[in-house]
Amino acid sequence: MLPIEYIFTILFLAMGPLRTIPVFYELTRENDWPYRIRAAVFATLMAGAIIALVAVSGVETIQSWHVSVAALDIAIGILLIRSTFSTLSILSPGNKQPANQAEDSDRTPVSAAALAFSPMAAPTIVTPTGVVTVVLFLLLAQGDAALKYQIYLLLLLMLGLNLAGMLLAGFIVRFVRVTTLEIIGWVFAAMQAALAVEVILSGLKLAGFASH
Repeated sequence: MLPIEYIFTILFLAMGPLRTIPVFYELTRENDWPYRIRAAVFATLMAGAIIALVAVSGVETIQSWHVSVAALDIAIGILLIRSTFSTLSILSPGNKQPANQAEDSDRTPVSAAALAFSPMAAPTIVTPTGVVTVVLFLLLAQGDAALKYQIYLLLLLMLGLNLAGMLLAGFIVRFVRVTTLEIIGWVFAAMQAALAVEVILSGLKLAGFASH
């Protein structure tokens, strides 16, 4: 049985609120509180619907394609590495673009529902890595009702954390500061890179390409 702490760590890195908070803040900081509430709630519901669709159809599809757990492990590792570089690129000060107030003022207003679907629900909350991770864990939980129940609870927890992060994004950015979020992001990026290598090695071992 997979340790629940391991499952939580990967789900948090793939679908946790650390990415969601700064993205949501940047997209909604000029909007009023009711708009932010609607966007956050809609994004959470839409992300939940996407996860439910993945949980229902993804496992059956992967099983019909006869994709091995080893292949999924390697795929998750590759996506985690890609996500790590993406996170570091976003957090690098030299890659940040200054805000253009004139451009923002000329921009056509986006409805809360449209913003919630894209880019908030996908790909910010439900990332490609998150989709593959959910499918892998549910595949591994086949025949283990207790583990499957725990995975579903963790997915609900991730949605709750993202919702809380979006609702408190203004407070978090104002009092925790963007620099602190960047440092936390760097730490988690390092953890993510190490975990990615570990997952790939696990997949290679399962495939017989590396010794146990």
